[in-house]
Amino acid sequence: MRRVRSVSPTTAAGAGFSRGTFLCGALGIAMAGWGFTGMSDADPVADSSGPGAATPNWSMLERRIRGRVVDADDADYGMAKQVFNTRFDGETPIAVVQAADTDDVVAAMSFAAEHRLPVAARSGGHSYAGVSTASGAMIIDVRQLTGVSVDAGRAVVAPGHTLYEVYRELDRSGLTIPTGMCPDVGIAGLALGGGIGFESRAYGVTCDRLAGATLVLPDGTVTAVSETSRPELFWALRGGGPLFGVVTSLTFDTCPATSKDLVRLTFPGDRAARVIAGWSTWLRCADRSEWADVSVDADGDGNLDCWMQMVCPAGSGRRAAAALTDAIGMQPLSVDTQTLDHMDTITYLAGGGPTTPRASFTNGSDVVTDLTPDAIAYIIEALTAFSSAGGTGWVQINTLDGAIGDTAPTATAFPWRTHAALVEWGAYQPIPHDTALAWITAAHRRFAPVSAGAYVNYLEPGDPLSRYYAQNYPRLAALRRTIDPDNRIRTVLTA
Repeated sequence: MRRVRSVSPTTAAGAGFSRGTFLCGALGIAMAGWGFTGMSDADPVADSSGPGAATPNWSMLERRIRGRVVDADDADYGMAKQVFNTRFDGETPIAVVQAADTDDVVAAMSFAAEHRLPVAARSGGHSYAGVSTASGAMIIDVRQLTGVSVDAGRAVVAPGHTLYEVYRELDRSGLTIPTGMCPDVGIAGLALGGGIGFESRAYGVTCDRLAGATLVLPDGTVTAVSETSRPELFWALRGGGPLFGVVTSLTFDTCPATSKDLVRLTFPGDRAARVIAGWSTWLRCADRSEWADVSVDADGDGNLDCWMQMVCPAGSGRRAAAALTDAIGMQPLSVDTQTLDHMDTITYLAGGGPTTPRASFTNGSDVVTDLTPDAIAYIIEALTAFSSAGGTGWVQINTLDGAIGDTAPTATAFPWRTHAALVEWGAYQPIPHDTALAWITAAHRRFAPVSAGAYVNYLEPGDPLSRYYAQNYPRLAALRRTIDPDNRIRTVLTA
């Protein structure tokens, strides 16, 4: 998820909205990498990637698809290339192909291969690194590929849907899947990269519920992918992120949608280290149906704010909050408890509605094997230093325990099965990107002695792929060389 946040106690200065409602990234794209074959009836356009190369004949592609091709000369180009993070508004993709169906995706991939164009795809458009609007790339926009159907507890979901839309459609049947809660993140990109949220302790990451997918292969054919059909690709799709094809449908095993108690707790910022340690202790005994995260915010004046949110079965909130408080060994400054049905829970955690306003932000992550006193100290030191320098950054700590650990680390591409927590670093407007990036880079250096890697749905440009896949990297890299030998897929990571 990805990010499960209710309204934060602080707001971005002058922004008019809470950072808790808009920092909802996930890899909002629906592709994985590919090498292509050409179209037999394509117009003879030379290699368009080199100096002096001819411009691709976009009208030729447009005549072959039901959708639309938007290039830089089109009046709608600015809107067509726009993604969630305003920091990437200056990116200039060479064209945006707005696909209407799977055949359009096939035609677009083949066209890109023939003309040797780098390609990226867009669904939710929440890529932390702006991959889905990359300069110099042809963007394949799959947001028109929609539809959710349910049969015998399995849901088939098209890649153009947002998380909120998926929750809403499944709720009609009393069902759900474990995902993040930022409402307009795309389901495809989030699921391919893992997908962490408030039901991960009970049901695992989103990709653990993936039972199959329909995938457009590099040669333009369409194949079913599952445990029994192309199992190597199925392994890769579950956590491998954007490396192996264009997904045009996903099939999930669902779970029951139930009412919840939501509990919000606040603590003194100068006791944040104790709160994190107590939360880690509570997790060892808490029922898997109970979930909580920890947020620590820098206020820009050298101080910190600390707050938690808990989600658990309806009627159990007060008991669970008391157990959490006992583990921390300190009474919270405030406790707010409410009981909501499933969709009201989703709406609350999404910040109050199905969409969030666009904003500028910078994020990164570290995965930690154990939340040792040193690891906790590094988090507090990094945030305090930034706050003392006038920064309003934050850290959110999400657990990686429970059902996530029921799957072996090498059983899917998602590698973080024996680790304690995911630490997400972020800074939001009005903090400039360069300032935020410098702080997150410094935080990574400080955290390096305890960091095991990072989460692929929180991409950071220039990182090696191995940082996101740990022991699964060699297998993924070998498959990537087979599927996309020319590295035509646009990526911000290094080999």
